[in-house]
Amino acid sequence: MSDFVQVTNEDRRHEALQKGFNLRFPAAPDAGAGSIYVCKTWQETLRAANAALKNGDRITVRSGGHCYEGFVSNKLSAGEKLAIVDVGLMTGMDYSHDEDLASQVLPANPARYQFRVAAGNQNWDAYVDLYKRTGKTLPGGTCYSVGSGGHIVGGGYGLLSRLHGLTVDWLAGVDILVPDSTGIGLTAKHVNLASDGVERDLFIACRGAGGGNFGIILNYYFKNLPEAPKEAYYLALSYAWDDLRQAGGAIALKRLLDTYGEWFARHDSEWNAPNNGNGGLFTLFKLNARAAGNIGLVIQYTDVEGNVGNGKDGPFIDFVNTMSNIPGLPARLNDAFMEPNIAPKRSKNAGMDMCAQDPVGNARRMDWIALTQMFNGSGDNRRGKYKSSYQVKPTLAAPVAGSDQLWEVLYVYGNDPRLNASLVQIDSYGGAINAFTGSHETCVPQRGSILKSQFQTYWTDAADDEFHMAWLSRLYHAYILAYTPEASSGKPYPSADWQGCYINYPDVDMKYSDPAHTRVDPQWPALYYMDKAQFLVALKQKIDPGNLFRHEMSIPLQMP
Repeated sequence: MSDFVQVTNEDRRHEALQKGFNLRFPAAPDAGAGSIYVCKTWQETLRAANAALKNGDRITVRSGGHCYEGFVSNKLSAGEKLAIVDVGLMTGMDYSHDEDLASQVLPANPARYQFRVAAGNQNWDAYVDLYKRTGKTLPGGTCYSVGSGGHIVGGGYGLLSRLHGLTVDWLAGVDILVPDSTGIGLTAKHVNLASDGVERDLFIACRGAGGGNFGIILNYYFKNLPEAPKEAYYLALSYAWDDLRQAGGAIALKRLLDTYGEWFARHDSEWNAPNNGNGGLFTLFKLNARAAGNIGLVIQYTDVEGNVGNGKDGPFIDFVNTMSNIPGLPARLNDAFMEPNIAPKRSKNAGMDMCAQDPVGNARRMDWIALTQMFNGSGDNRRGKYKSSYQVKPTLAAPVAGSDQLWEVLYVYGNDPRLNASLVQIDSYGGAINAFTGSHETCVPQRGSILKSQFQTYWTDAADDEFHMAWLSRLYHAYILAYTPEASSGKPYPSADWQGCYINYPDVDMKYSDPAHTRVDPQWPALYYMDKAQFLVALKQKIDPGNLFRHEMSIPLQMP
């Protein structure tokens, strides 16, 4: 029988295997895990986790290694013993045309499915496998190396989500290891909506509450998945900072952001309208720090049937024309957002292109799977800091002065060369996500937002940690205040304007009321889970009363 591999600090692999995508963690050489258990099967995972628990270790779980904070890599206290259970090699996707896949861990369970995705699968592997064998897809993220284990349990969100919803909206079952009746070991369960009582609630928690809270997810099951599109348009535009400065600086920035937000607010309910659905329109609005380059707008479009060029391109044309005809803010075709080996389609006046007259002619028409591969990039493993927001309000607050701080952070302070990989990416949201009728059976309560933002900064030198994190905090507060000046805390608490933060973009600053992290913010669970927070705390008490699964922002046993 094969078994897990235990990598200890005497092993030359140990230092590397402690780390994930964000090289800020572990925070110090003595702050990381004593052991990493590498597992290829669910049985190995169970044995490894129980061995670690028997050894007195706190266990954390890693699939793709993309946790933005130190929840997997960091000890919670200096004297703690920490072990990482690495399920990144537990890969594979099973498909049954006859929908007769049983639970891998409890095959006697009567539930049957069409698809099984192992927790260690990376995004790109799942997309290729599904596409080639079934023509289906997951409406998940673009970064190829993100693991299914943490990605799906946090919601699963990507370029097809306005058309098909979140990945958890399709999730039908889960294999999971949870604390057993002794509270000092784990046992395997299969849960779904047909489960009884607490186990049904556990499945609902696995549909959006994030990883590391209740157990180790082994497999995800789906009864059906959406058809992958056949083709899509790709178009990248840019707005020069110099043009914004000449057009009034903060005033021009407000005009640009308002135009973007208003379009999605105006058209959200039309996501699947006959002959004019815009659900297949997904955009990434890259509000870069000036040192990182000009503002970019990346657009992917496919109609509601997964095609382009058949007379249903109206939403794409309207959106591009809207964003290309903002007075004083020319939108130019932008090679910088294309992969180096793919040349964009250009009109005759290359370098001075205006897309308002011919959005379709300037777009690149591609097979959808090729376009997905082109998007597929996580970037280098670097040090990073992240924040997030779900946004209901489409326009910056009046008066225009509300955007002055945002302009200052991005344009004035944003010209520091250390900020050459720093931005807020404002993604389109809503559509099928907001229309999903089973939202009460998930733990993603953010079903009224039109935009979803990810604040990001990357660097390589540990000496720059304080600079980057301070700048990103300043950007975040400026952004929140630009839309809601009365939000004195600088946090997007659930309101008429905001729906909090995304748990898959965690930020420990949100847990605290002060920069020094000495006072816990009693509202932080509501920032991520809104009205689901109490439900999750009550469930934690039932599933994991001994708090075996814990990290700095795990579901607490009591509300703060």
